[in-house]
Amino acid sequence: MAKDGLPANGVICGEFPADRIPRKHHLALWRRVCAGECEVIPLSEAWLFRDDIKSCALCDLLLTRQAMSATRYERTSRHVERSGDAWIVLWYLRSGSLSAAFDDRTHVRLEPGSLCALDWSVPHVAVATDYELVTVAFPRSQVPAAELMGSRTPAVTWAQGSAQAEILGNALEHLLSQLPQLDRDAAAALAAGFTGLLGGLLLAEGELLRNRYAETSRADAMKQFVNEHLRDPSLGVQTLCERFHCSRATVYRLFESEGGVASYIQRQRLHACMRELTRIKSPPKGVLEQVASAWGFTNPHRFSRLFRAQFGLSPQEALRAQAPPGPKQPALRSEQDYWQYAEVLNGWIASRRRR
Repeated sequence: MAKDGLPANGVICGEFPADRIPRKHHLALWRRVCAGECEVIPLSEAWLFRDDIKSCALCDLLLTRQAMSATRYERTSRHVERSGDAWIVLWYLRSGSLSAAFDDRTHVRLEPGSLCALDWSVPHVAVATDYELVTVAFPRSQVPAAELMGSRTPAVTWAQGSAQAEILGNALEHLLSQLPQLDRDAAAALAAGFTGLLGGLLLAEGELLRNRYAETSRADAMKQFVNEHLRDPSLGVQTLCERFHCSRATVYRLFESEGGVASYIQRQRLHACMRELTRIKSPPKGVLEQVASAWGFTNPHRFSRLFRAQFGLSPQEALRAQAPPGPKQPALRSEQDYWQYAEVLNGWIASRRRR
């Protein structure tokens, strides 16, 4: 076994048994696991593990199955600077819904049965309803398509029912079922095979192949301009045409993959509202309407409907979940094994970043 507690060639697993851990510790435990990688922001007043949390190190891969209450995750540029670009991460959503924005520009939405391969070097936010998710972290050096991702295409998604989702999802389910009984040789073979499968599917993606030749600077500049002027009520297609001296047809084409300019602006404004609501610890009266109005949503009923459609929960639920911090969490050297395992799992992640 390697010095970091991971097998050089094999499998090691651990778990948080949800029914054995006091609920008051669930959030603090998960935040400790994710420390250094992203912020964990609860979107439920009674946030908890909805099932056992299981993690396995399979040679160079790190697999985690998590089932939790609604959560917002935020990986900032500060996290990226600290943790580096060591990973390509695969999300496989088993239940719930997940909405994410990468580099404040690229939007994805996952429903049960869909998968997303993402570049961990790109800052992003992800908002999930009560959910079950399987994640697999791959060393970047083992995924050749990683050089085609980055900010140009930070995420590739495969919808439930697509051929890619069927192939990759079935392979992942098979891999998970085999983990408890794998010997060293079988573990190495499965890890290499699954990594090769993901790499092959990514290299077959037309969007990534076009990145070798595509010029994306104009679209990126437009999105940056939009992000800097989201509070402007007149922001729209005509604004971009005037600012970038181009036709409406050009703007429509550049935003076609985003569902159009209006859809892109609306999603960006909704994410801005979610960000503000999850940072208010003691909300004063009327703050919900103030936040919505500041980002251009003057009709409260329409705002609530759009917010729920985007994130799967109401703005009131997101706001109520932001209670003042509770009692100080137990010391790192707690005698409880689940606290010790939180440190082990965080150590696994850190050790993989250094490789």
